[in-house]
Amino acid sequence: MLAASIGAVAAFARAPKAPTPTRCGGELWRLKTFSDPGRTSVALAPKTTTIGAIVSKPYPRPVPRKRRTAFQRQNWEVIGQVTAFRLEDAGLRLILYDDPAYVNAVIPVPSCLSRVSRARTAINDAWNTFVTRCTKPTRDWQPLGAVVAVRGVGLWSERHGERGAAANGAELYPVTGFRIVAGCR
Repeated sequence: MLAASIGAVAAFARAPKAPTPTRCGGELWRLKTFSDPGRTSVALAPKTTTIGAIVSKPYPRPVPRKRRTAFQRQNWEVIGQVTAFRLEDAGLRLILYDDPAYVNAVIPVPSCLSRVSRARTAINDAWNTFVTRCTKPTRDWQPLGAVVAVRGVGLWSERHGERGAAANGAELYPVTGFRIVAGCR
């Protein structure tokens, strides 16, 4: 059973198909895979912050479909506990917690990155670190409890009340760095 699960995750991540909006994140897939025209406006040097500071940012109206806010033009670094995670079509969704706030961070599936995706190597390294050092993701929510340092680009999403989502719609997507502080192996 475990071997089948590992094989399925590996095949899912290496699917030879070209990235498409349907498979790789919908309307915002280029933002989510760091392949949008505004990708070069993002400061890649991470700015350290807290999950609480991210979730306290005002919700922009309308939700930007392009990188127009300072939050979207920065690579952020937070320390938090991965309370749960699951594999989605477009990536590995992590729920991060740091007292008293939650935020989602998503590592794109490597097969969704295009040849113009910025920080491809860093995004792939984040994916590989998680799947080789933590556990193999499935489509079901799984608990973890590991404390991690996550780097990711700010993204405003629609607020849907999803599990672990910040009330202001802030996410770190794509994740550009993933370092285990405690937990996993």
